[in-house]
Amino acid sequence: MNSTLILGGLATVGVIGVAALLLRDDEEPANQLPTPTPAPAPNSEPPPAPTPNAPAPSDTIAALPNAADVPGFDLVRNWGKTPTNLRPLFALMERLSGIDGAGRIFATIAKRESAFVATALNDSEAERKASRRAYDNMKDRNPALAYGMQAAEFGSGGLFGALAPYFLWTGVPEEGDAAPLLQSPPNVMFLPRVAGFAACVYLQRLVAHYRLDDHLDIKAGWASPSLLKADRGSKTYQAVRDRFNSDAIELGVDLEDITTIPKTLSAARWPGVPKLFADLVGQLPPLGPRASHDHLLRPRARPLRRRDRRRLRLPLRRRARVMARATVDRDRRGDGLVGGPR
Repeated sequence: MNSTLILGGLATVGVIGVAALLLRDDEEPANQLPTPTPAPAPNSEPPPAPTPNAPAPSDTIAALPNAADVPGFDLVRNWGKTPTNLRPLFALMERLSGIDGAGRIFATIAKRESAFVATALNDSEAERKASRRAYDNMKDRNPALAYGMQAAEFGSGGLFGALAPYFLWTGVPEEGDAAPLLQSPPNVMFLPRVAGFAACVYLQRLVAHYRLDDHLDIKAGWASPSLLKADRGSKTYQAVRDRFNSDAIELGVDLEDITTIPKTLSAARWPGVPKLFADLVGQLPPLGPRASHDHLLRPRARPLRRRDRRRLRLPLRRRARVMARATVDRDRRGDGLVGGPR
């Protein structure tokens, strides 16, 4: 991600995927979420500390899935350097969504959007401006968000770099007022299973409602649905596709391996938003101030790269800014992946 985004402004989400749905927010809660902590650089050594405004864990939501949760799923072939602790999550997302081949696509998207850091956050002024714009443009046409103003000021984050308002509107095109995240605070996106749910919904919207000539078009639509319509063939469209192809090569995922990724994805077996949410997420945890959620968010530690070691020699304030900017280099052009053009 460049300096405008710490982490995936790739707003990813079912409403994400619904450029046409707009939203309204009639009442805003008085309480304000604490300032989130920027995610560490992709190769920082220690695992990220709990984010102050993250939701508290609960017995009703499971931690990261493991191999036992996806019996029979090949977690070795064509995953490249995808962190082994996240492969079962991506595999479970594929299995529960009914979109064969989606797991490795999700892994490749997460590489750029969050560098596989579940608590990745981009709260730069540019990203918060995009978040405000998304909220202002859609709040009057869709169900109210319980934390609308907080979402507007949040920016983007999570494994798939979702813009907060679009993230919370996930599922609105299919379920309307019954969409599952309307009453949630934006920091719920830091829970991997919830981020995965939103990403599944958005992918289904792309696969079912847009023309995808190949798998590279998925990332174009993820960056902005307009790239699959009026802007198809533009320089931005080609640049996004090229970067996605480079990401796959660097990660070690072969997008043309038809054994693991069908040539054409299909959403014919989509289970629907309610069932996907129930099976992948369960019941959302309550919001707990400064509650620890380490067991839900534990990206694999990585050795420091030379460039990261150089950054650590910078004064603390400047170091934080530089490391935050370096966290992700996502696709962005002022349009939002998740809810259509921002």
